[in-house]
Amino acid sequence: RLRTPVRSAPQDGGRRRPAVGVEEQCDRCGRFPTTMTPQQRLDLAQGFHTQGRYAAVLRLVAPLTARAPRTRADLDAQRLRAHAAYHLGRLAEAEQASLRVLTRRAKDEAMMRLLVRVLQREGRHRDAAAWMTRLDELGTDTWDDTSTATPAQPAELTVDQSADQPAKPHRAA
Repeated sequence: RLRTPVRSAPQDGGRRRPAVGVEEQCDRCGRFPTTMTPQQRLDLAQGFHTQGRYAAVLRLVAPLTARAPRTRADLDAQRLRAHAAYHLGRLAEAEQASLRVLTRRAKDEAMMRLLVRVLQREGRHRDAAAWMTRLDELGTDTWDDTSTATPAQPAELTVDQSADQPAKPHRAA
């Protein structure tokens, strides 16, 4: 059962009245229920992610990742879930979340790189190589997680014309 918190106001002669702008309080635990919008959850989870509080990130985004991603906020929640699960060593959960993002956004390079790392840590190197090939086809640097730029092309090799001809025997003088 919920009860409305009250406060006494000196100008009212000390009579108790409901507090303004405060939600109802639970009789059993005494806590005030908190409701957060999905965007508030995401913002808080991103802050926790930058602080390295990955378990808190997973708790915050859990209600947002229960269904398949449909909106940008859903995709962001799945991305946060994948990164947090990876850092906590929950590789199966990280793989699942990154694959959910990749089914919606097939060219999400950051999720592909995360998936490659997850598969490598699981010892599934052949699967990781297939995803690395896809990354290479997109023209991204496979090894740099922060880069979305096209990798530098190797310098064009020049062929020395004299190297094609057989070497003449060297005579001692």
